Amino acid sequence: METPGVNNRPRPAFQRGSRAWELLESLQRLTATGVWSYDSATDNVWWSEQAKRILRLEPDAEPDIETIVACFVDADRSQTRDRLIDALEDGESFETDVGLAVEGTTERYVRLRAQPQQRNGGLVTLYGTVEDVTDAKRQEKRIQVLRRTSQELREANSQQAVAEIIAETSKNILGYVNATVRLAETSSGTLRTVAATEECIERAGKRPDYPISEKTPAARTYRTGEPELHTDHRATEDDRDRGELRSGLYVPIGDHGVLSAGDVVVDAFDERDIEAASLLGQLGAKAITRIGWTKRSRAI
Repeated sequence: METPGVNNRPRPAFQRGSRAWELLESLQRLTATGVWSYDSATDNVWWSEQAKRILRLEPDAEPDIETIVACFVDADRSQTRDRLIDALEDGESFETDVGLAVEGTTERYVRLRAQPQQRNGGLVTLYGTVEDVTDAKRQEKRIQVLRRTSQELREANSQQAVAEIIAETSKNILGYVNATVRLAETSSGTLRTVAATEECIERAGKRPDYPISEKTPAARTYRTGEPELHTDHRATEDDRDRGELRSGLYVPIGDHGVLSAGDVVVDAFDERDIEAASLLGQLGAKAITRIGWTKRSRAI
């Protein structure tokens, strides 16, 4: 069976300006939830304006369901198609959280719900909602960072290992696929690039070492111990080449170094990202400090 709503001819479910339309709009604003419907008799799909905003669609867009499913991350597409088909064939309602691959590389997450309703001799209409749950997912990821990464960092026995764990955690748990970890060499006054994700190197080139005294965001973050958020690198006051990366965040790894992450679109990060990345930086700093104490104690 094909995914429903591939050859849709959308129709308005509510007349703009009507009392029902105004009530729907008010409820959606209050609950931060969008509404959609699919009529199997006509193959029509309808998305409310709020649903379109959540899915990052243009106001005049009228996509079929398959077009929306194609925007989900690979791991979520197949299961979403299966759930939709089960809803139509077996009358099973469902709720699922999926990753939405928006422009750029930083994912957002939406919660998709559907409730089938039979009518006219068995023909099915799906009524559903869509909700942005990115903040909740980020909170879940922060908990994962605490549980999973803490254990890995406790087992690390070198600064190199710590840097690699931080970079991989940034990519695989926090979703910052363009990540670089630089650690300070105070003897040479350099922030040395110790680990970088493959995606970061592909988009920005081999990541350079930075003089600690330089006016780069990474060096300044190391000197001040304060994170920085750069919404548009065109306004960043240095002449460093960052390739395709257009925005970035920088957080200290204690007094040991800096974790940076970038994205190919402007304004990709916010204060919640700073909070999550800073937590990872703090865990990494504790691990590096522990390794230093262990080496010094063995030398005594």
